Amino acid sequence: MKPSHAVLFEPWNLGDAIIAFATALQYPDRIALACNSRWHSILSFAAQGQKQPALIPVDLSYVSRNNVSRKNATPFHRSENEKERVLSIRGDLRDYHAAKSLFPSSQLKMNGWLPFLAKRSALVDLPFRRSWLPVRNRYRAWADLAQVDWDRITSFYHQRRCSSSAKVAIHVGAQWKSKQYPHAAELVRILQKSSDVRVIAAPGDPLPPGLSENDVSRLIDGDLVRELLSCTHLVANDSGPMHLGALLRCRTTVLSNRAAMSEWLPPEVIAVQPINSPRGYHAPRLSDEVFASWPHPQQVVKSVFSTQN
Repeated sequence: MKPSHAVLFEPWNLGDAIIAFATALQYPDRIALACNSRWHSILSFAAQGQKQPALIPVDLSYVSRNNVSRKNATPFHRSENEKERVLSIRGDLRDYHAAKSLFPSSQLKMNGWLPFLAKRSALVDLPFRRSWLPVRNRYRAWADLAQVDWDRITSFYHQRRCSSSAKVAIHVGAQWKSKQYPHAAELVRILQKSSDVRVIAAPGDPLPPGLSENDVSRLIDGDLVRELLSCTHLVANDSGPMHLGALLRCRTTVLSNRAAMSEWLPPEVIAVQPINSPRGYHAPRLSDEVFASWPHPQQVVKSVFSTQN
């Protein structure tokens, strides 16, 4: 059964937008995506010629680290015959008020209140941290809320590209240094012994120790999509490019030392984390402090090539 018409409301970061886009892409005639206009270009490139869902610009000041976005001035009015459901998996009152303001004639349905509170309260997070309750995966949450069969999405992500030789992209960028893998230079040196390696970052991304501008290609939008399409493997931080690589069906390995990576993990992606990684939603606060506890590069290499078949 096809889902009813809906708008997925996801005004936050690139990774968040890609997670919602994966669901909207399954039924582009019925599901639209309201997201920050800065992501529209890369999402269009990522569709790879497939019919893509309508992308509605929603630029809100509170979603940016530097508050550089602005709030849309014009609400999106629908006629009674075109009235749609507006959906959100994020239990954030700011999103609730923004969606009610921007889509005044639509029915709004939000969930995710408990995970949102658990991120901010160790007490609320206790049953998740103790594994008494499961952490909700955001890909699955969008599929459930939009009434899209989960098997349809996992099948979409399972179409892995194959090649007789490995070409590995390592995306070293992250919005916060606490999410950036600090041993990337050593990882590059190890992988270069057996594979064609390309190191990527976005313009403005700080580089981890041991890497210089001569080592890195600064790529965005179509250039980034084309590079990832040419690779067999991607190694990335917990970041937007990780979600993009998975959407493009590149064999993707994500490096993380934060709580609840299972919340953000795309289908088919391998997560490499320290054994003592925290559980639950209540992760250490994001910052520009470099965290010390990370997987060793040899462990990362082993995981990368465990996805070969």
